[in-house]
Amino acid sequence: MVAFFLLSAVHFWLIHSLLHWGPLYKYVHRLHHRNVTPGPWSGISMHPVEHILYFSFFLVWWVLPVHPLLILLTGLYKGIEPTVSHSGFQKITIGKKLKIEAGDFFHQLHHGLFKVNYGNNIVPLDALFGNWHDGESDKSLKDE
Repeated sequence: MVAFFLLSAVHFWLIHSLLHWGPLYKYVHRLHHRNVTPGPWSGISMHPVEHILYFSFFLVWWVLPVHPLLILLTGLYKGIEPTVSHSGFQKITIGKKLKIEAGDFFHQLHHGLFKVNYGNNIVPLDALFGNWHDGESDKSLKDE
């Protein structure tokens, strides 16, 4: 199950970075970025090509044999996750102990600055490739 979240995070970062490449951004991903201040519905507001790329994660299960339940959970997670990361909440608390990191602030910065934070907080690929932003540093990005 841990491998699922790691693979999913890497896949999302790769696809999202690709969607910020010139022609794909102009004709496909720009629709999603019309939402400068994201909300839950903007998470799933995507061009059909972007949906195909996003859900292409299922192709991983053709290579790696997994239990059918994990395939169903993949669909559930991939369907709900965009609404969570665009929810307006940094953490979602269930009961007294369970806290789910929504990563909303991280993604809000992406929608505001466009050139940073392509991934999520699970795998630090943005930090590794130099496009991570914390909202405080790098005055040049804050001025954009």
